[in-house]
Amino acid sequence: MGEWRQRLWSIAEPAGLGTRTLSALLTPTEWLYRLAVATRNWAYDRELLKSAAGPIPTLAVGNLTVGGTGKTPVAAWFAGVLRARGRRPAIVMRGYGGDEVEVHRLLNPEVPVHVSADRVAGVRWAQVAGADLVVLDDAFQHRAIRADLCVALIAAEEWVERPRLLPRGPWREPLKALSRANVVIVTRKLASATEAARVGERLAALLPALPRAVAHIGLGELARYQGVDGGLGERFAAQGFHCALGLAGVAHPEAVRQQLQQESVMIESWRAFPDHHHYSQSDLVQIRRDAGPGPVVATLKDAVKLGPALASEVDIYVPLQEVVWESGREEIDCLLAQLSGAGDRPLRGPHDT
Repeated sequence: MGEWRQRLWSIAEPAGLGTRTLSALLTPTEWLYRLAVATRNWAYDRELLKSAAGPIPTLAVGNLTVGGTGKTPVAAWFAGVLRARGRRPAIVMRGYGGDEVEVHRLLNPEVPVHVSADRVAGVRWAQVAGADLVVLDDAFQHRAIRADLCVALIAAEEWVERPRLLPRGPWREPLKALSRANVVIVTRKLASATEAARVGERLAALLPALPRAVAHIGLGELARYQGVDGGLGERFAAQGFHCALGLAGVAHPEAVRQQLQQESVMIESWRAFPDHHHYSQSDLVQIRRDAGPGPVVATLKDAVKLGPALASEVDIYVPLQEVVWESGREEIDCLLAQLSGAGDRPLRGPHDT
């Protein structure tokens, strides 16, 4: 995100006269947005706006903020586990930016990915193609589909008791929206396990009946990017890897850099870009200049866009995110057992009243 937006959306109160002024000016717009969100949810809760179940079981993964909680690796983890349990899952997503579609295809080559803004239609297409269960990536706010299992993610690094909603802050919905979820997962990247556990305790106080889990989204291994057709090369430990250039075009690029440094990856030069950045020719020229003979370390979201232009000139390596459960894995397994083991509707949908 832009530097000004990062300052404005900081979990602390905005610092600096300019940022405080902008925050104050955006307050009426935030109120209007909050009213629109509340009205929309009220209409769905009372069935004034209609929602429909998919023809096959669905698991929705989403969050309350704009990016950075680990939706993609968590959704990929669910798809991989369900396939290992004998199901034929597919992933259905809107496909905004295009990069996350290719990321899913690389992380789970055996799991089909279907792109559709209409999630119900996407689930139908997945069923026709042979899927018997669908993971909906980034679908917590997509209430037109009534998911059988709804998973909400909260990043420990972004936790606040009184969230500021868009555009004044990064939150799409207030915390009470978590009541629609079947389980909430506190994710952490740079936050400590203690901090993540504390967020879990606050959620327990706010929503005591809501099952909870904590997961660390870590970077422990690297793999050479071999292009969309070639997939990923063999994984190896990241410790001590040396690269001429590291780059990230994600919601929180600084978190990627710090995680790489925690794994003792040596980075000579670093470049950050906005989330879902479209790389221009001038960007590519500068990246070639900064990288020299390489190698380059780039997030998988960036590698799928840079690879076609750069892979023949410089070696690109991607840090692979790993989901490590620190608590609540039993809750997750219990819900997945219900979802994957039943022939009919396994769970009461979170939007049902």
